[in-house]
Amino acid sequence: MEGIVDRITTKVLNDQALPLVIEPTNSNLSFSEFLDILGTNNPFFKKSLLKHGGLLFRNFPVQDQRDFAAVIKHLQTGDFVDYIGGDSPRTKVIDGIYTSTETPPSMTLPLHNELSYVKHFPKYIYFYCDIPPLVRGETIVADARTIYRTIDPEVKRRFTEKSLRYVSCYPYKSAFLNFINKHHKSWVNVFESEDKREVEKKCLQHEISFEWHANDWLKISQVLPSTIIHPQTLEKVWFNQAHHFDLNPRFLGWWRYLGVKLLYCRKNMMLHEVYFHDNTPISREDLYHILDVLEQQSIYFPWQKGDVLLLDNILAMHGRASFSGKRRILTAMTN
Repeated sequence: MEGIVDRITTKVLNDQALPLVIEPTNSNLSFSEFLDILGTNNPFFKKSLLKHGGLLFRNFPVQDQRDFAAVIKHLQTGDFVDYIGGDSPRTKVIDGIYTSTETPPSMTLPLHNELSYVKHFPKYIYFYCDIPPLVRGETIVADARTIYRTIDPEVKRRFTEKSLRYVSCYPYKSAFLNFINKHHKSWVNVFESEDKREVEKKCLQHEISFEWHANDWLKISQVLPSTIIHPQTLEKVWFNQAHHFDLNPRFLGWWRYLGVKLLYCRKNMMLHEVYFHDNTPISREDLYHILDVLEQQSIYFPWQKGDVLLLDNILAMHGRASFSGKRRILTAMTN
């Protein structure tokens, strides 16, 4: 037991102490009492988040997405952030609240920091377990400070000496492409608008370079660092998604890899690409080393109905294990 504050107890589930688990001392707690606890202990939560990187609120009476939204507001981590520029397929449930990734359940999504490939990324990300999966389906986590220290020094040097160029191409609405490759979004989904002028406005607001190509395809790119320093703790963290933007066989599996190569082989139709900022290639060997480190450092814990997970999006990385059965995890971001 790490400590006892006002009406809550804390504990850890693993040696990495991520996430810190927070539970009520009263099993019959009402939801309004839970919201009061969030306000009363807010300084403790903020301090603990900087230390551990993540907090898991467990066995509190959170019943649905509106309760989830209320919890977020009472934790006072800033305003909701829309998923503009985000690539993972998901559905907006209510304002600020989305389904977690709808990527096919057979795929494992490696660790990453949310929207680390855009300049204006969210500082915090939340998850709420509405329906726990029957088999696996964990939201895996890891400490980005540990990842930074564990990456091979030569790989780290190559990545820190040059920034990364992320390139993505998106179609307009295409029933055929969505049927074949549901987990890749259209630019209408990415920017939550069918109006090209509105999309261009959002690109400019988020400092995203863009080009329009034949058949209403949109190509966007951004140049960003591979590591950053946390503004409060001043610790260095590994902060990029190069391993997600290289659509290699290890990440996708051979059948998906071959399908992507076949469907998106034309210029200005490649789903994702990543280079160093000077357009020199990143070696597959380096990317596979990064995937090895992420896999070795992944922390798994099973979801329980009503769980709310808060992560500092700079200090903590997250991903998703493959699963079977029904699963419904909601997510939200704040600044």
